[in-house]
Amino acid sequence: MGRAGLTRCKYQMATSFGTSAGVFGIANQQTGFLLESTSDAYSQDSATCKNITGDDIGETYYNERIEGSLDGWLPASSAFSGTLASALSLATAPADHLIGSVSGGTTIVRDITRSSTSSDYRRIALNWKYSPTILAA
Repeated sequence: MGRAGLTRCKYQMATSFGTSAGVFGIANQQTGFLLESTSDAYSQDSATCKNITGDDIGETYYNERIEGSLDGWLPASSAFSGTLASALSLATAPADHLIGSVSGGTTIVRDITRSSTSSDYRRIALNWKYSPTILAA
């Protein structure tokens, strides 16, 4: 089977047997993408408080955020047309693993990569950052 056949198979519905406690596939397709993968990374900054001898006696966590990526193919029509440093509305919101919550805040496009080759469809990759304390203008 050629590469195009393999690509086409990725979008067929999965058939599962037995008891499955997991989640298979991507819940919602992102507008302007034929998604192959998506990821979310949760992080925060920290600072330690030291006593007179230099031992850690306290630690504070702050500035929580989510950084993520979308990767896939460009559709023949209605391809993603967003710009750098613009607000992005995600079709599937990341799970809420923040101390605060994933509400309010803004998801911002950090970088976009588009690629073409002679042996595959055009691809797009996008990285974004969500900050709960930065509000859209």
